[in-house]
Amino acid sequence: MSAPSVTKVVLFCGGRGSATIIRALLRQTDIDLTLIVNAYDDGLSTGALRNFIPGMLGPSDFRKNLSYLLGNYSNAQYALRNLMEYRLPASSGAREIESLARFAQNNAASFLEEPLKGWFAQLSAPLSLRLRGLLGRFFDHAAGADVAFDYRDCSLGNLVFAGAYLQIGRDFNAAAATVGDLVGSRARLLNVSSQLNRVLVGLKHDGTYLSCEAEVVGAQSPVPITNLYLLEQRLTVEETQTLAARDFSGKQAWLAERDAIPALSPAAAEAIAGADIILYGPGTQHSSLLPSYRIARAALAAAPAPVAAMVMNLDVDHDIQGLTASDVMDRALDHGAVITHVLADQNTRLPAGGLDGTEYRGAQILRGSFATAARIGLHNGTAIAERILAVGAGSGHDVASVEIFADIHNRSVASDELVEEFLETDWTGARLVLNRVAHPAGDGISTVYQEGLFPEAGYFRDWLRQGSSDYLVLMTGDGAYRFRDVQAIIQLLEQQQSLGGVFGSRTQSRRQFINSIQAAYGENRILYWLGKFAAFFLSFIFYLRTGVIFSDPLTGLRVFRRQRLAHLPDIAREGTAPLAIVRQLIRHDVEVAELPVIYRTYSGFTDSYWRIRRGLRNLASLF
Repeated sequence: MSAPSVTKVVLFCGGRGSATIIRALLRQTDIDLTLIVNAYDDGLSTGALRNFIPGMLGPSDFRKNLSYLLGNYSNAQYALRNLMEYRLPASSGAREIESLARFAQNNAASFLEEPLKGWFAQLSAPLSLRLRGLLGRFFDHAAGADVAFDYRDCSLGNLVFAGAYLQIGRDFNAAAATVGDLVGSRARLLNVSSQLNRVLVGLKHDGTYLSCEAEVVGAQSPVPITNLYLLEQRLTVEETQTLAARDFSGKQAWLAERDAIPALSPAAAEAIAGADIILYGPGTQHSSLLPSYRIARAALAAAPAPVAAMVMNLDVDHDIQGLTASDVMDRALDHGAVITHVLADQNTRLPAGGLDGTEYRGAQILRGSFATAARIGLHNGTAIAERILAVGAGSGHDVASVEIFADIHNRSVASDELVEEFLETDWTGARLVLNRVAHPAGDGISTVYQEGLFPEAGYFRDWLRQGSSDYLVLMTGDGAYRFRDVQAIIQLLEQQQSLGGVFGSRTQSRRQFINSIQAAYGENRILYWLGKFAAFFLSFIFYLRTGVIFSDPLTGLRVFRRQRLAHLPDIAREGTAPLAIVRQLIRHDVEVAELPVIYRTYSGFTDSYWRIRRGLRNLASLF
């Protein structure tokens, strides 16, 4: 049995800029997602925590990303997410901190106040114990410190990270893995570097020195940042004075001598080397992203991923004032990113610069509606995920090719109407093949002669072996399907890359189901009731034999995706009945879905005997 196909996506991100993209990727069932983050944040309470525990890296961006990876699928997950993001009040006093510490060390829940008390009560006992253990480890450390820690406006999740860091021998990367396991992360969250402590600093074009990460991202003059450096420690007062006395070139040379790029972490190196798609997310470029590219430069240059896409910012942040979109891309490339595609919103407020064409520095520019209209400043994660996964699918063209095999049993007189509907439908890259119908070739229409009770099975087999289209549509029966429904199915397949096929269900509408049975069997009440019973009976038998429920296993509208079937053996060799083929697809872990469709039958054209024979042959193929 072959394993389901999974796309490995590595996303370079910061704390908040990629939130919608992360959630959109997690909604895909066939994505193996890894987030790569750097840990050089030193603003506000994060900076206070790094100063309080010398050598510790910044946990804030890790905590924020873990909150995206949690999901709100239970009260416990919702409570845990709120706990990790909870900030102690700016007016926190000794009494509140003592109550929290007593709870962490002794499980004295009565000392807690709401909302913490209610959130902790919703956690499972093992999870609450582990969380309290990490908090307790930090409070033990704080109790023995020479200087009191300033808890004001500090995130509870940061204290959990700090406790894990202290508990695991001051190994930040191991601490991140521990906290990720604690919250049941739905993706891997990795530090880009080895756990060496660094101070991120910057130099602006006018010589202004940005002495920490907080200054790099904070409000500043519109003069562009030209250089970033990772220092082993903050400059002393004397060193700062020495730097200030030099001209711009002298400052660059002096800082470059002290620049110490840490090694790429082994886990991040492995993820990059195994990625199918590398995404450079939007965010604060000079703190969250460019330093990560510097550290991963060699791995990115050697990465085999065919798609390495940059998602361009929607607006001008403090750190990219005065820069165009092409300037931002230039900086990414200069810092080590390898870029094959750029996703640029068509209404971005960031000036395009050189990104106003279809290509820039060897990268293809993909424009679209990548912003959420109802939420200003936020990327549309779904639009980005769908676009980049479509690029990663490797079809080699933007428009999928579609081959439609139509066998309209005993309704050859209706072929002109079928052709007319096909020609009037907005198709691109579609071809209609009529079975056993004489029709002039041309306009994307041809004819074949497949005989037998199940002519579609033979055509399906030939398509698998010799065909070239991305999709095959089988339209068979003594009624009529709509091409608009076919387009809706293909759109679903384009969006859900894990699906190998989608079947059109004719039973979702009660009126449509009854009318179909009546048209097929007319006034024969026995066949009418047998037809209704058989529809549900066959679904039940199919479930017993495959473990999969189909509301309409005998549907004549089936759409298959070549990409999900091309690697399989000859799945049609064991039988010609459609249900035998479907059963083999399920055996090979090919995901098949159903979508409601319109199906119209016509009195006088339906063939009761033909329907019964096909139904019985399909039933027999399940045994």
